[in-house]
Amino acid sequence: MRGVMKAMLGLSMMAGMAWVQADTTVLAVRLGASDVPALAKFYETAFGLKEIDHVGQPPTEIIMRYGATVAAAKAGSSPEFLVAHRDGGAAGDPIMHAVFRVSDIDATVAAAKAAGATIRSKVAPLTIGGMKLRSATVVDPDGNVLEIMELPQGAKHLHHP
Repeated sequence: MRGVMKAMLGLSMMAGMAWVQADTTVLAVRLGASDVPALAKFYETAFGLKEIDHVGQPPTEIIMRYGATVAAAKAGSSPEFLVAHRDGGAAGDPIMHAVFRVSDIDATVAAAKAAGATIRSKVAPLTIGGMKLRSATVVDPDGNVLEIMELPQGAKHLHHP
């Protein structure tokens, strides 16, 4: 009987630990391109993404999101596709990575580390488009780079003026 009680208590503790994870969603995916405008045009034509912002002139990064029109895409909340410049043939380029929006970055980074990730950059404050947020970068056990962002409370996506 005592063994059964210990097993039930252990299972209860493990089940409770599974609920400790932070609320997580995909914020963006960054894709490398040797010709940023050409690849952005491909994603617009093939998948219906719209340019909602860009960096540089000519663009070194084009930010895209789903929407029937550019205005709808800017107002929407679908994950962003960031088409960013990458030198042709660059292998193992760290610019390509998934970006996750989380409600508790400290808990998420700790959980990732406990699961086998290595920390590339510790949690630090960052400002994007006038929005103050917190960001960290981890590398999963297979070498994939993951950027983790905690936006201000109530924000569902980055602001693009």
